[in-house]
Amino acid sequence: MVNILHEKEINFKSLERNIFKYGCEVACELLKEMLQEIDRWLMKTRDKSVLRHKGHRKTCIKTLMGEVEYSRAVYEVMDGSTERKFVYLLDEYMGFDCVGFVSSNLAEKIADNICECSYAQTAKNISNLTGQSISRQGVWDVVQKLGQKIEEQENKYIELNKDVNFHGERETKVLFEEADGVIVRKQRRCKGKGRNFEIKLALFHEGWKQTGENRFELAEKNVVCGIESSKEFAMRKAAMIAKIYNTDEIEMRIFNSDGGTWIRTLYEKGDSVYHQLDPFHVNKTIKGFGLGKEFESNVFHYLKSAQIDEALNYVEAVMNSVEEVKETEKISELYSYLSNNKESLIPYQNRGIELPELKEGLVYRGMGNAEHNVYLTVAKRMKHRSAAWSEEGSLNLCKIICLKVGHKLSETLEGISSIVLPDNFKERITDVLSAGRAPKKIGKGYLGKTCTIPYTNAPMTDSRRSLMSWLKGTETISF
Repeated sequence: MVNILHEKEINFKSLERNIFKYGCEVACELLKEMLQEIDRWLMKTRDKSVLRHKGHRKTCIKTLMGEVEYSRAVYEVMDGSTERKFVYLLDEYMGFDCVGFVSSNLAEKIADNICECSYAQTAKNISNLTGQSISRQGVWDVVQKLGQKIEEQENKYIELNKDVNFHGERETKVLFEEADGVIVRKQRRCKGKGRNFEIKLALFHEGWKQTGENRFELAEKNVVCGIESSKEFAMRKAAMIAKIYNTDEIEMRIFNSDGGTWIRTLYEKGDSVYHQLDPFHVNKTIKGFGLGKEFESNVFHYLKSAQIDEALNYVEAVMNSVEEVKETEKISELYSYLSNNKESLIPYQNRGIELPELKEGLVYRGMGNAEHNVYLTVAKRMKHRSAAWSEEGSLNLCKIICLKVGHKLSETLEGISSIVLPDNFKERITDVLSAGRAPKKIGKGYLGKTCTIPYTNAPMTDSRRSLMSWLKGTETISF
């Protein structure tokens, strides 16, 4: 059998695209009908003494299916004010003021893509994989609005944490925390001192759960970022912890960092707080001085066996025995680093602490995840291709990436633009989307080609008259 598709020079790729395009057009029409029906419902149920109908205005919303053009009513607010005010009830009800005229599904797709790809590549991916065509600038606008909304939410939690006994519902006996910072190159057009700026990151979780042989992942991981001062960032981190956890139930906090000065403001010293230096940064610092393998192995031996005083005595003895000034300065700097962080050099597992029991399925493991999450959150996306950023632009993007790394992106974006349709529309939407009634509701279906009966306007003969009667079904012809 001859392949009809090949005869007409149509391949499966173009056929798939055409069917997808047609489906998107039908879906856009259905959504348009729904929006205008909700607008009519809002018009009927409004307070007519306050809101005066002033006609309709056209607008357009970008969705996964494409651009949906529709008309919605505009109302003048009659509140006795001398200044005239106008509102669109449909826009307010549907939450279009959150991310602009972009649906939450499309915004989520953009946010998910931008965590891995550039703005231009994200625009290309969205345009190719959905019915919506979007530009690089359009992607940038969505990312900035989402980042700003996320930060506004965080700022509300900060204020709540200041004024009231604010805490979440989740409970854990142990909370593991880590922090680090990463330097990002600043765009030349940006004002301010310096060519770089630092993005601060804080990570907290409940422990480790095994996902495979010798494979573990962090349980309930959350990442917070900011570019403000260390004190302000400490308040942000504390507020995000309080949002999720009932902090009164936390019996122990274990904090891991590289010993940076600003990081010390993120935790309070106390009987229930244990700070340790990140083992990776300790090893990197010792090796960074280049004092020889024998010296390094001896220091590592003392630290590994938790003999901190012996390690300091050994470094001091070597420092006093070296005659070269440069070598003495290096060893002196190392000695200061170790002595200033003396209480944090031993990992928490080796301190003889009585550790509370973790939740079922979780285990204790060595800390040191901050460096990896710095790569996932900032370095992987912002440190390559000689990229340069504005402080605000990088922060808005980083807010989104933090949510994705913590597996909270979809949940948070849904909360930003959460819309609950009225009950009287739920049944109608269910009927329209059900498989049995979809052909009756969506589109007009295929009606086929229509044409006139042959010989309608031609001279009549007996054979032609019989043929026309047969086509109309009023006469039977035997062959």
